Amino acid sequence: MTYGRQLSVSEMKRVLKPGGQLYISVGGPPFGYVDQDEWQQILAGFKVKLGGTYREKWAVLSLK
Repeated sequence: MTYGRQLSVSEMKRVLKPGGQLYISVGGPPFGYVDQDEWQQILAGFKVKLGGTYREKWAVLSLK
């Protein structure tokens, strides 16, 4: 995972309150491209409530 995205994921975890949810979405190249492994790394830090498949490229998440 690129350093910038690692910081973004860390910040999402920091500000998300217990019981809160967040929506993430990534677009296609050149700005939002993530490969399947990186997408799984991002999701691994959260509980996936909706979405989350690599083909959809969006998810509603909460803290584990």
